[in-house]
Amino acid sequence: MYKNGHYKKNFQRQEYVQIGLDLSKNNGLISKQNIERTASALLSFRKGLKEQDVDYVIPIATSAVRDAINQKEVIYDLKDQSGLYFNVLTGPEEGFFSYLGAQSYMHIPNGLFFDLGGGSMEVMHIQDYKIVKTVCAELGVLRLSEKFIEFDQYKNSDKFISRLDYGKLEKTISKNMPLRTQFKLDKSHELKLVAIGGTARSIYKFISKVFVLNLPFSHHHVFLEKRMIDLTNSIFSALSLHEMSNLRFVDPQRSKTITAGSFVLKILMEKLNFDTMFICPTGIREGVLEHYLYFRMDKKYRKRKKFIEINCEPIIVINNNANKKYPKHSSSSSSPATASANSNSYAFPRRLESFKVNKLLAE
Repeated sequence: MYKNGHYKKNFQRQEYVQIGLDLSKNNGLISKQNIERTASALLSFRKGLKEQDVDYVIPIATSAVRDAINQKEVIYDLKDQSGLYFNVLTGPEEGFFSYLGAQSYMHIPNGLFFDLGGGSMEVMHIQDYKIVKTVCAELGVLRLSEKFIEFDQYKNSDKFISRLDYGKLEKTISKNMPLRTQFKLDKSHELKLVAIGGTARSIYKFISKVFVLNLPFSHHHVFLEKRMIDLTNSIFSALSLHEMSNLRFVDPQRSKTITAGSFVLKILMEKLNFDTMFICPTGIREGVLEHYLYFRMDKKYRKRKKFIEINCEPIIVINNNANKKYPKHSSSSSSPATASANSNSYAFPRRLESFKVNKLLAE
């Protein structure tokens, strides 16, 4: 990290622990098995912190932990087993940090940015770099895949073939997809659609590897046309999950969820009336880092981060779903503004809790 807020990425590692696996089947409970699998990965990460000369770590948890009935148990179990205490992000916060990470690379003033994850999707309307509105939808690819997977028995055999129920999947996505009318879109601005997240990047990778196409670029941005998404969706829909797992250029870990993802992208472009979609290589991790660094920069450098500066005024969000509890921010980690007296309201963006690695390793 440099004093002017720039940074260089030296190392990256990823594990597909899928902590939210079978969340709906378990009536909203994250299983002990999923917690143990996640804790094991975290312990493995911890070993590498000292080797990479890391000073601070900022643990975050998103939709699976956010939606879990046993959220507190999960957080404290992971703390006991790994020493890491997680900041549980609300839906709007998840979208906020994803947007910051995307904008640090894209520099697009007006458009719709959407973050497609495993449990949820956040769509943000951006006007002159400012988040005007965020809509959260339960359209995560893992959530959808688990809900609509069906098992059919082979004829005269004890073996089963698994595939998605595409009809029900498409109807559910269409029903829950945010509409263009939900956003006050200014026709005078040239709006771009920007995709954030691993699913969109995986679909782009598949298209670029399989088809000998000169994929269009706009400056240093890459984008996909609607016809490419439609064609990819048709290919994925014709394959069973077993066939998908053996498909070249699709990560085996994503083979279970990428078909549902292709449906989400196709329907989203149709509903929001876009012919092209930009693919962003950065996301929530970079957004958390950008936000962390911003408050450690000199004022003269902060001015270069307009996309952060104009989004740092605390926003009060009213939660209409009384069943979902959002975090109460302590004075040490929250923004200067306080939430209203309404128990179902909260303020964001907040300062996320960070932890010193040397203290963590000493435990």
